[in-house]
Amino acid sequence: MVRALRLEGETVQAGGAEVCGPGGRLWVDLGPDPADLEWLRQRFGFHPLAIEDCAHEDQRPKFEDYPEAQFCVIHRLGPAPDDVGLQARELHAFLGADLLVTVHLAPIAELDRIWARCAAEPALLARGPDFAWYLVCDAITDVHFAVADALTDDVDSLADEISEARGDGDLMQRILTARRTHATLRRALAPQREVLAALSRPSSRVSERTALYFRDVLDHLLRVTEEIDISRDLLASAMDIHLSIVNNKLSAITTRLTVVASIFLPLNFVAGFFGMNLEIFPAHTSKAIVLAVTLLVPGAMYFLFRKRRLL
Repeated sequence: MVRALRLEGETVQAGGAEVCGPGGRLWVDLGPDPADLEWLRQRFGFHPLAIEDCAHEDQRPKFEDYPEAQFCVIHRLGPAPDDVGLQARELHAFLGADLLVTVHLAPIAELDRIWARCAAEPALLARGPDFAWYLVCDAITDVHFAVADALTDDVDSLADEISEARGDGDLMQRILTARRTHATLRRALAPQREVLAALSRPSSRVSERTALYFRDVLDHLLRVTEEIDISRDLLASAMDIHLSIVNNKLSAITTRLTVVASIFLPLNFVAGFFGMNLEIFPAHTSKAIVLAVTLLVPGAMYFLFRKRRLL
């Protein structure tokens, strides 16, 4: 479904494909439906490779400067509805001198919010489609800030549980989930810095005034990726500490089991030796020897192990 905002003088006209006439500043938003993409190609003459990219939801963040328009792909990542991992939204955009076209499959709350602002405030579109695109990029980057902060809090919580030795049974699973989430966020945002770096340079589509705003968004994104890298390092350290604690506990348990087995080893020998049908000692003497050894040897070995701090 095609929707459009068209700046006419000091008013913004909202509608569908019918308002996408020549002249005036225009923002068109649509989904990757084949019929809509074909209309987009015929109406604005965008490059077939860019149109093909819009039809697939598996593009990495990138920036392409075509003669007709600058083509951008960015990702919006946020918490999944089930609070497990991240939910990714892919957004494609064509930026021309007086034209902004956004293509996405799923709704993006930040884009809808900026759309409503531009429809209500003609001054935003009057500053150019590049400024509207900046507002969208800035709003999406703010979401990534919130996601990175939440992941940092999770890492701090995991580190506290590990250091206090009160981690639950699924602590390793939580660490692995956090590492996968960090990897997903890093993989999506790292190339996105190149897109914003390209947009932060003045061109025929991005004015020098708006390029300053894109540089501010780039700075925010750099801070997000730095925070993600720091959290990943802390998470790796927390995982190493957790594995070390688990191994130490396992070694302590193994030591205790070995001590117990060592205590019972001489008793097995005594029982086996005096249990043979041999008349080595008289019956009453054998009973006394067996009882004495059974009582004295475990106590002596226990005292020795305690003295050497094996128990």
